[in-house]
Amino acid sequence: MRARVVLLLVAVLFAACGKKRNDAPAPEIVGLAAVPASAEIVIVVDVEKIVASPIVERAFEQLLARDPTLSQSWEHVRDACKLNVDKIKHLTIALGPPANPAKPGTGAVLMVATGAIGETELSTCVRSLVGKGGGTLTAKPLDSRTLYQVKDNNRTMFFAFGRADTVVLGTNEDYVKLALGTGKKVPDHPELAAWMKLVKQNAPLWAIGRVSDRVKQGLVRVTQGALKTGPSAFIASLDLTDGAKIALGAVMANAEDAKALESQAKAQLGALVMIAQFKSLGTMVEKLKISTSENIVRFDAALSMDDVNHVLSMLDGSPAPVQDSPPPSGSGSAGSGSAQ
Repeated sequence: MRARVVLLLVAVLFAACGKKRNDAPAPEIVGLAAVPASAEIVIVVDVEKIVASPIVERAFEQLLARDPTLSQSWEHVRDACKLNVDKIKHLTIALGPPANPAKPGTGAVLMVATGAIGETELSTCVRSLVGKGGGTLTAKPLDSRTLYQVKDNNRTMFFAFGRADTVVLGTNEDYVKLALGTGKKVPDHPELAAWMKLVKQNAPLWAIGRVSDRVKQGLVRVTQGALKTGPSAFIASLDLTDGAKIALGAVMANAEDAKALESQAKAQLGALVMIAQFKSLGTMVEKLKISTSENIVRFDAALSMDDVNHVLSMLDGSPAPVQDSPPPSGSGSAGSGSAQ
């Protein structure tokens, strides 16, 4: 199952969207060292931990069932390419700054995958994958590396190897080049480095990101001026190994705004619990804990596997639990199976 899910991660990227390195090797690039300091959002995934989750397994099966194109791409990567992509260890995903500040979230997407990934093997697989639909794979020198361009219908992707076990992929050529260059990266940026210290970096998945001015202003309006300014950043972590441990934090401008946001959130939580009762989710919402430490507001929830299954069944609109369903023929008294 773990191998299939990792194959899916690669297939998703290739569906959306050789040649040896020459001369002296360029400086090696891996993980966060490949993400430019201008990144708006950074997500780091420990693939081995994530794909071991039964929740991810369920999501994988449903995604393939609902998307025939994705399913075909995954089968091609698995059967035709025969890549050992189950050995991928880490993924680092980043969103670059938008070309237009008025359109947050539209920046270039970058992904850095680290593991047992061969350059010739990967380029050959991508060429065969996009070639089936009339797409193309071209290559050109980039210092002592090779930069590949993938075109598939109206989608374009670029990738190159930062080192033998690390491939850098992105939707924008200039941003991929920036990632492979020697300029400042995420760990060099004072704010990003500070936010990283606030998040659980040993979690299977963690993320940090800037909050856009539009979101800041919107939050100030929603709180009717209780906040002087909105959060400057968010931090998050997710552990789906056994149930779901969710941690989200808002980095505020000062302790006063942090206390104001905590107060507003707790006031809304009571109303949310009442609404959730209609979906039998009230006890789940009650597990959300809100706290403040200096200028950080934290939202934490720890759900058991039973809790997660209950939430998913409610959201999926699955049939009522067994105890609320009519009993099978020949069992007990008819009255015991009436709906609650």
